[in-house]
Amino acid sequence: MTQTIPHLNSHHRKTLAAIFQHPASHNLEWHDVLSLLNDVGEVSQRASGGHEIVIGSDRLLLHPSHDHDLAGDDIRDLSAFLTKAGLSSAGMSQAPLADPMQSHCIVLIDHHHARLYGLGGVDGDPTAPLIVTPNDDDGARRRIEHKQGNDDHDGGRASEDPDFYERVAADLTAARRIVVLSDGKGRSSAGAYLVDYLNHRHPAIAGRIVATDRVNIAQLTDGEIVAAGTVLLAAG
Repeated sequence: MTQTIPHLNSHHRKTLAAIFQHPASHNLEWHDVLSLLNDVGEVSQRASGGHEIVIGSDRLLLHPSHDHDLAGDDIRDLSAFLTKAGLSSAGMSQAPLADPMQSHCIVLIDHHHARLYGLGGVDGDPTAPLIVTPNDDDGARRRIEHKQGNDDHDGGRASEDPDFYERVAADLTAARRIVVLSDGKGRSSAGAYLVDYLNHRHPAIAGRIVATDRVNIAQLTDGEIVAAGTVLLAAG
């Protein structure tokens, strides 16, 4: 069932991003989560203990600890529940958006992070990207290598963090038209890896990619990235 997700204020957006953060946040306070959940759904305290969260036809029973911070298992359960209910880390419904001007996404990606522009922007600013980062902080797993005889989805490339690309894919669910920008080329390009990943794991999302391009990430401002991506969207 398609959910109608209200506009989230900046505080709730930060809380939602923390819920989807990988690795899980260690300072996600229950009262912040409760405030968010009351905004996007209904929360009731059960006599037997715990809180029941209802969003549309989806329900979740949470038993938060007596500590101020939410436990890791609770965060994982909540993340899965919110995803099923139609929310992503961008805070938007994952159902197709009615306004085509807010249904595009420009992805700028390397092996250190992905920046997603569009889908209405962050806090209404179209040049403010949603940022997704890999799990490893030191970048040790962000090097692409080639292994002969490997028939995996990535065409023989290894040492990438699949969860990183899966979270990017989740945030692209709402996008109707997608542009992928990246530096590097061939097997060294995170953009090429993302396209391969989507082709093999999420072909419906891959089918919405209208253009890819190689850019100098270090030399571009957010505004220049959006401008370059918008040109490709118009031509695509």
